[in-house]
Amino acid sequence: MHSESKSAIAIFAHNEARNIIPCLESIKKAIRIGDECYVLNNGSSDNTGTLVSAFSRENSFCKLITIEIGDKANAWNVFCHELDIKANLFVFLDGDCTVSPSSLDALESCLKQNPHANAAAALPDERASRRNRENMLRDGGLAGNLYALPQTFMERIRDSNVRLPIGLIGDDSLVGALAYWDLNPTTEWDTRRIVICRDASFSYDRLSLFSIADVRLYYRRKIRYSLRYFQTMLMKAPLKTHGLRAIPRSIDDSYVGSVPLLKLKWRGLDTWFDYLALKRIRKCVTNRSSERQSSPAKS
Repeated sequence: MHSESKSAIAIFAHNEARNIIPCLESIKKAIRIGDECYVLNNGSSDNTGTLVSAFSRENSFCKLITIEIGDKANAWNVFCHELDIKANLFVFLDGDCTVSPSSLDALESCLKQNPHANAAAALPDERASRRNRENMLRDGGLAGNLYALPQTFMERIRDSNVRLPIGLIGDDSLVGALAYWDLNPTTEWDTRRIVICRDASFSYDRLSLFSIADVRLYYRRKIRYSLRYFQTMLMKAPLKTHGLRAIPRSIDDSYVGSVPLLKLKWRGLDTWFDYLALKRIRKCVTNRSSERQSSPAKS
């Protein structure tokens, strides 16, 4: 361990009883003196919280934060804005991932060597996804599994009160875009603002076609990917026109009045999941309309 500057690590966990201890054990090997880890247990119905609580009693760097709402975007907002954490580096990690022992050092080093950068992105190791690793090395970007923001960018996020919309799928897409935009969506992307950190890596268990549970998880995940596709489509134009103030409080707000803009297009096998996602969006809009009509009018 090193007596480097303090880092704050956010671990997002929703029903991660199977993965959270391996995740924490990997962080334990990467942690430095003065670093602290916050497990944001958001809306779990399994024993994730019990496992983290037991781990934290034996490891003082680990803190359990219980959030009733099962939503990663909301948990991101809690970590960035509500906990009042002071740190020189802010690290974001998914609770189903493990990190290499050198990852925290590498992320911090990358940002120090690139002071113009708003974020440092870790890479999936080849065991997790060689294709995604190659894509990031070629195209850049930011994977929500593991990335870091410097103190200066976090302070600007807080000063601008940038919060992710509740219900947003793919927090990394919006965070990465905001980093590229340098918090000004009306400008063009500056690809220097995210640095790819080759020496920081994460891994996760790949899904198996021979596991019914994994197949069901993959099916649900594909619907979420389609939801992210439509959400990104709906948010892009307002952000480019109006800047940060166009970020909705809830992603559901972006659906209202926008359903006619969402057309089903042929995207190969993804077309079926796009259809299911559109069906879910239309149901959300219908439910909101019914709630407004049934609400008593204010006198």
